[in-house]
Amino acid sequence: MEKSIENIWKKGFTNRDLLSIPIIENIKSLKSIYTIDKFKKMYKLNIIGLTLTAVIILLAFILGGIPFIGMYMFTLFISMAIVGLKSLNNLNQINIGESNYEFLKAFDNWLNNSNSKILLVYKIWIPLFFIGFAFALLYTNIFIPFIGETLIDKILNNENMFIVNKIPVFWFLGIIIIAIVLSYFSSSFYKIEMKDVYGNILGEIKQLLAEVEELRS
Repeated sequence: MEKSIENIWKKGFTNRDLLSIPIIENIKSLKSIYTIDKFKKMYKLNIIGLTLTAVIILLAFILGGIPFIGMYMFTLFISMAIVGLKSLNNLNQINIGESNYEFLKAFDNWLNNSNSKILLVYKIWIPLFFIGFAFALLYTNIFIPFIGETLIDKILNNENMFIVNKIPVFWFLGIIIIAIVLSYFSSSFYKIEMKDVYGNILGEIKQLLAEVEELRS
């Protein structure tokens, strides 16, 4: 179906005489619906992936002897999945309506609003994820089993380490500083992720909107 739609779509724009035929307008609408539905499926798979990752991390950290950090990380991933699910529900409220142009513009507005909200979440989520991962490295050897004891035990047993109330001060300060830096660059991380995961299909939708706008002008 996709190839047949694209063939007619391309022919429609290379042959101006065909643009007056009503079926071409229907093909344009079908192309928009098909492409955005494809995006929805990809978005849904991403949400499912976040949920599965949350469960896997929880089980792994429980087995690694750090259930509280596991619950912390589980909550982070589930929270992001919930944000994504709410965003997807908003997207599902958009329908073709009377105009294909309005349909594509509604999607574009949804995308901009969704990106703005998720960027704000990322500024908090990315550093919190790093802190959780850093603590997991410190308090379990599940990631580095070859060292024997946990990293925090090695640090606390090091006489040259500055420690206050069993807290390795410089290590914790380093974690906080890195978390702040990650928060600062969180928007870049999000843009890279969006480009890698959805770049091609969003490019198709952008092209569809540009072509429809060209016809309206």
